[in-house]
Amino acid sequence: MIDRPISRRTEIILVTAVLLLAAILRMGWPGLTEFKADEARLLQLAYDMAEGQFALRGISSSVGFPNFPMSVWLYALPSLLWPHPYAATLFTGLLNTIAVAGCYWFVRRYWGVTAALVATIMLAVSPWAIIFSRKIWAQNLLPLFVMGWGISATLAFVEQKSRYLWLHFLCLALAVQIHLAAVALIPATAVYLLIFRRRIAWKHVGVGIAIGIGTAVPFLIYLWQNGSTTNLLNMLRSNQQAAFSFDSIRLTAILSLGTDIHSLAGAEAYSAYLAHLPALLRGLVYGLWGIFIIGGILYAAYGIGRQRQSPIANRAQHEASLILLIWLCMPPLLFLWHSTPVFIHYFIATLPAQYILAGIFISRIAYSVLRKPFTVHRLPLTAHRSPITAYRLPFTWTILLATAVYHIFAWGTLLNFLGETATPGGFGTPLAMQLQAVFQVKDMMDKTGASEVIISGVGENPAQDEFAAIFHTLLEDVPHRFVDGRRSALFPAHTAVVLLQNEDEVQELGRVYGRHALLVGATLLRRIEGAYELVAIPGAAAPAPTIPFTETYLFNNWVNPLGYTWQVAGETAVYDLTWRTGDNPDPADYHFFNHLLDDAGQRIAQADAAAFAPWQWHAGDVVVSRFWLSWDATAVPATLRTGMYNYPALDPIMLLDVAGNPYADAIQIRPSE
Repeated sequence: MIDRPISRRTEIILVTAVLLLAAILRMGWPGLTEFKADEARLLQLAYDMAEGQFALRGISSSVGFPNFPMSVWLYALPSLLWPHPYAATLFTGLLNTIAVAGCYWFVRRYWGVTAALVATIMLAVSPWAIIFSRKIWAQNLLPLFVMGWGISATLAFVEQKSRYLWLHFLCLALAVQIHLAAVALIPATAVYLLIFRRRIAWKHVGVGIAIGIGTAVPFLIYLWQNGSTTNLLNMLRSNQQAAFSFDSIRLTAILSLGTDIHSLAGAEAYSAYLAHLPALLRGLVYGLWGIFIIGGILYAAYGIGRQRQSPIANRAQHEASLILLIWLCMPPLLFLWHSTPVFIHYFIATLPAQYILAGIFISRIAYSVLRKPFTVHRLPLTAHRSPITAYRLPFTWTILLATAVYHIFAWGTLLNFLGETATPGGFGTPLAMQLQAVFQVKDMMDKTGASEVIISGVGENPAQDEFAAIFHTLLEDVPHRFVDGRRSALFPAHTAVVLLQNEDEVQELGRVYGRHALLVGATLLRRIEGAYELVAIPGAAAPAPTIPFTETYLFNNWVNPLGYTWQVAGETAVYDLTWRTGDNPDPADYHFFNHLLDDAGQRIAQADAAAFAPWQWHAGDVVVSRFWLSWDATAVPATLRTGMYNYPALDPIMLLDVAGNPYADAIQIRPSE
């Protein structure tokens, strides 16, 4: 390649500017990132490890099998210094910014300053590279380790520095353990070993493999101790037959060109975002980046094909280009056959190979004499250049920088849009708004002397339910419990603050909290997204049921039904059962059954639902459980039978008489009377 000579000072200024831009795009505005269930569970494990609980496994994968703990170990590092979501978020951006710096070092070493600047600029402003750098997510940690894998591969195989095989296999092991999509790099390494087999000292390969396997030993121990190896084998046997599709190539192209970032706005709002971007300009930019990348691939392939005709001084470049081509092509090739859906983040491992190839190609256009494609020499500043050559340089840089500015504008517009507009099915509620709710909750606790927080949302299990998982982590330093706010309202014996999710069913039942509220508040969310509602309630503030039971009922799990409220709206009856939890609960799950019978004893409606989780019961708790039953006014009067059973065993929970003997499996009431 031919580089126009620039001073070291100028180079440092330019590189610093690009890295600063990359850092701002990746680490700026940390509150404008999403924080969903996976992020919350991963960060909670990192907090636990920072507090001394060594992680043997990561969060569960989408198929239910546990992930490697590598991402937990990495996120525990910033959590040691500052146990806050922003620390882990900024840590992700920092590692990705270091990967950008690594890209510059790598490209400059083999192809010069110009190619390095171009590749680094493209990586710095690549929309998907930015998106996958801005939130707590295991796969977002990949770029730095993949960059290390690529650099060490070139040093070991091209420059014959076999000791770097240790680093190569270490980075490979770390990448695979961060996210299994990086397994596509394993066959790439195998191809490198095959091609360059005569250059390497195989003892270093053995040491590198041993180091890589060593990092996985804690997880392997966990699998052995928990019998998960058998589960894994059964899962692999039960997988669907692999099918062929070009989805992997399509998704790699989307990732590389920066297209389809509007998908973060969701199916309902993406058109409103796209209205801010000129369609013609958008297509032009994507087309130019496609030309740059495809041109880089073809140019590298052409150079590799003519390697034997090239000067010896150029052969390192062509061999490094071969490393790049295999790096870029292996992940999409591996996922041409797949038994489960493939997603765009599976191809983070291709970054930044496509931009390095584009950088080589663009630097060729800007500075080279096409008649001599493989002659390396330096162009003196005083050398005579034709008008075409003279204008080619500023024109090429203008085109590149214009596309970079567009990508920054498109990403910035998207970030602003996501921060202000609800995006159902897309980008989640911004972290800053969730943290604002946490701040308000703690402030309300200080003002009222509340001793705990009731997190009322869709679901009450942080291992399964998103709202519970999010605020379990964000409120990890505050005593809290969870309640499925669609069907239960919890009233503890002491003052508490209730945080209600912005879901209609949750906030409808949540109105019962307001009858004796000490304080109320709200955290406003994005447009049309509503608000989190906050209510401080005094101890023992459960509303009295409309119809209290005249006799005492006690189930043999020590649940004490107190009364009920019955309302009919059209063809639906809303039945609120008020009950006191047992003081010594069995941790097993309990469900309520409600059978509505006509006078002939025929069942005309039924509503079963889980009771408030027994593992969360405290002495003095009162719960209002809501059920909906079909109601036919022509069938009244009717009898309602309410009882409980173990789940999933379905064993009935019996009512006890005053002597402690079981006498029935249900309470019978006449709600129509």
